[in-house]
Amino acid sequence: MWLQTLPSGRAAKLLEAALRHPAAEPGVRYPAWYLRRWHCLPEGYLSDRSVVLYDRVVRPVYWTGNGSRGARLIARWLERTGARRVLEVAPGPGRLLASLRNRLPALEFRGIELSPYFVGMARGRLGDGAVIHGDARDLSRAMGVFDAVVAAHYLGHLPPDERGVAFEAMAAAVRPGGSVVTVEHRWHRWPESGSLRLKARRGAGFSELRFYRRAAGEGGER
Repeated sequence: MWLQTLPSGRAAKLLEAALRHPAAEPGVRYPAWYLRRWHCLPEGYLSDRSVVLYDRVVRPVYWTGNGSRGARLIARWLERTGARRVLEVAPGPGRLLASLRNRLPALEFRGIELSPYFVGMARGRLGDGAVIHGDARDLSRAMGVFDAVVAAHYLGHLPPDERGVAFEAMAAAVRPGGSVVTVEHRWHRWPESGSLRLKARRGAGFSELRFYRRAAGEGGER
């Protein structure tokens, strides 16, 4: 994976610039594994140039022309489960979030994204305040706040030992009886969760959507 490696000096400069970005929040930390050339993008997710390339080139390839189908399936699930407050983790440029909001304008949508450059792009698409800068592996301030959490092509990008942590953080962010929706390429391995139950699977090109429910508690859905 040498093509993905960022030289240490280059990574340090990109990190310094990211910390000064207008969308950056104080105290947000970047794990070492994040500082790489994701998808062979010149600066990974840490430059305006790279996030524009991701939005125009990488994302359409990832969805293989099935982004609209994915958004439609997620919107149907949110409607069926009666969700009102929805969080997307790692929304990147915010296209899925915007599509869901357009389909379900009565719902409240929020996002949390680690790249301040993606945050800036998503806010340009969705408005200020729609996406915050932060690490979705830690959602402790949002425990039980949301009716649903959506993660599209997020878990599969994490190191294997981080996927379970991120998945449980998503589960904790939804209320009892709430939902977690994941989208990943079919060849990625999904982590297990002790608090979520898989309810449905749907396909969208090379991607698979999985719909989970959190146990509602004693006497509720399990």
